[in-house]
Amino acid sequence: MTGGSTGSEGKAGGRSPSERGARGQDAAGRDRFRRRPPADPTLFSKPAEGPQDVHGVLRTITFRNDDNGYTVARLDVEGHDDPVTIVGIMPGVESGDSLVVRGRWTAHKTYGPQLDIDACEVRPPSGRDGLTRYLGSGRIRGVGPVLAERIVEAYWPDVLDGIEARPAGLSRIKGISKRLAAGIAEQLAEQREAASALVFLQDHGVGTAHALRIWRHYKGRTVELVRANPYRLAEEVFGIGFRTADGIAKALGHENDAAFRVAAGLAHGLGRAAIEGHTGLPTELLCERTAAFLEVDLLRVEGVLAECLAADRLIEDGLVYLPDLHAAEVAVAAGVHRLLASGATSDGLITAIPDDALQRAGGLEPSPDQRAALATVLGSRLGVVTGGPGVGKTTIVRALIDLLAAEGLKVALAAPTGRAARRLTEACGRPASTLHRLLGITPLSQGFRAEREEPLEIDVLVVDESSMVDIALMAEVMQALPDAAGLVLVGDVDQLPSVGAGSVLSDFIRSGVVPVGRLTTIFRQAENSGIVRVAHQINAGELPRFDPGPDGQAFFVERGEASEVVAALISMATDRIPQRFGLDPRRDVQVITPMHSGPLGTAALNDALREVLNPPRRGAAEILRFGRIYRAGDKVMQVRNNYDTSVFNGDIGLLGEVDEEAGSAWVEFDGRRVDYALDDLDQLQPAYAITCHKSQGSEFPAVVLPVVSGHAVMLRRNLFYTAFTRARQVLVAVGETSALQRAARDAREGERFSRLAERLRGDE
Repeated sequence: MTGGSTGSEGKAGGRSPSERGARGQDAAGRDRFRRRPPADPTLFSKPAEGPQDVHGVLRTITFRNDDNGYTVARLDVEGHDDPVTIVGIMPGVESGDSLVVRGRWTAHKTYGPQLDIDACEVRPPSGRDGLTRYLGSGRIRGVGPVLAERIVEAYWPDVLDGIEARPAGLSRIKGISKRLAAGIAEQLAEQREAASALVFLQDHGVGTAHALRIWRHYKGRTVELVRANPYRLAEEVFGIGFRTADGIAKALGHENDAAFRVAAGLAHGLGRAAIEGHTGLPTELLCERTAAFLEVDLLRVEGVLAECLAADRLIEDGLVYLPDLHAAEVAVAAGVHRLLASGATSDGLITAIPDDALQRAGGLEPSPDQRAALATVLGSRLGVVTGGPGVGKTTIVRALIDLLAAEGLKVALAAPTGRAARRLTEACGRPASTLHRLLGITPLSQGFRAEREEPLEIDVLVVDESSMVDIALMAEVMQALPDAAGLVLVGDVDQLPSVGAGSVLSDFIRSGVVPVGRLTTIFRQAENSGIVRVAHQINAGELPRFDPGPDGQAFFVERGEASEVVAALISMATDRIPQRFGLDPRRDVQVITPMHSGPLGTAALNDALREVLNPPRRGAAEILRFGRIYRAGDKVMQVRNNYDTSVFNGDIGLLGEVDEEAGSAWVEFDGRRVDYALDDLDQLQPAYAITCHKSQGSEFPAVVLPVVSGHAVMLRRNLFYTAFTRARQVLVAVGETSALQRAARDAREGERFSRLAERLRGDE
């Protein structure tokens, strides 16, 4: 039986996204369902509560989206005069199919009663008429009603089994060539395999959307491969996590300490560590974590780890790594050594900086630290410029570009995110792109085009917001740079490190190998900014002094109880700030919070803010997918790099439309429309409230954030410093002064396991 996705699936176009019953029935429950008699025709007189089981023959298909299997159809049910409308995910069904469907009756405002399908099973057709309709319905290319009738006559009474057993017999039927005979047999076999695979996956708790992904990935080997090792799903199919694979494995009877389970657990542990920012883990820590997570003996984990290392599934090199992250760390170190190979000033970007050249470079009157920073990065083929807000990093970049251009050098500007790239373009008056676009994306391989064999045609690459660049992306940058090119990284090392694995900018600086220019002087125009002031104060470990009056930029609203903080925060974000500063509450005001859970975490705040800014309303289509409602007008964030559409992790947009009948939706990202299949909506999450980590690289006209003692584990200086510096026009913190004081005192950076700094120093 094919079934729904992990979460219940609501309908767009005015249909309510209410829950429609549990989908993850056990195997015994499914067997009972399959043995039930046909549904009572009186069920169709009015919508009924709860899931209903219906048997019938598919008369016509009104609409079908082949990408995700969403279908609108009419079903003939025995004992009922008129066909019934059924809607839902029913991949591969055709007119004439005998179906067993389970769903809930709803009353559509336009089309009347219909059965919203949770699960659908295609039963083998019976009888001459049923088999003739089945084969001649168009599901088999090259077979129409006439040929279908001849096939049924030739193979009767065991038609489908007979074709499978004796496919060569098809070519002896008038009108069927050997080539067509082979095609008929192949298509029937594939359809049987697909149906069998979808039933198998559904019986083991995999929803339709994910089951379709799995089938498309493995095709005819789906059941074979998943039975042999369910854990490969977590590594090879997007959207399938370890726990889903583990559930399948347990249902199939695999032992708790089976080698492939422990190996998958080790890989899962390293994957989770990468999400936490580590490029690898110490051996002892990895084994302890894995043993506790899997609830298996530590010695068993150590033994399987040794096997994984021997087979190069994992790499041990000071830490234990996933192979791709180890390769990335090694590639970055090699790139740095290549750029700094000579170590001579004569091999820098510019050998000397005349004073008059500095004055011509955008009319710069450099402070001593700005002059020193320029001399540092221009005197080497690799350099870093770092500093906080208001110290002139952008001014340095403009001057740097002018100086390099005056030398006839071809300069490329880039940043990790689209928003950061646009800010860089506006600030420098020169085109800047995302690193992904600059490096060149090849969607089929989801890799980068610009490699050592096809380097970028540039002399110098300047990367802004480089604290956001993770180890994998920096490896691609190093691979793409020509041998004679230079690289300048600009960023604030005191901000949070990258969302991805590694702390590249910090490791470059910490190594002592890469030349660094530090900017510390706050310029006059920035001194009057309350945002700049409070950011530097918290970064210095001081309790920030917010603006006391209504004409400032940075404000603190004292509230104690969580409910009071929530109320004040929502009022600020949806009403007071938009009214006071003339801002759009969805596009311009961003709530940033340290946590995912709790009353002030992203989950709760997204729900509360959405109820104010985009509540359910007539005409606003919505759909329930992957346990989450997606509503037209929602503020959403992309949480996975999508190389096909050039939308990347952290990009924020507005959901423009949800069209279930077309099986699609679209999102507007800064004026650009990007289309999504409904089964790809798990790439999007609500973004009315986002975490501090997810805010990196972005800048918003207004930022509102809670500061409460309940977030004790996240009350860290660099986290709030990062959040403060995301605000451009107004910053409002809501909560407890004592919590803010604690955050200012806590200078923990959150250790990230990496050996990049050691590799740069040659401490192998």
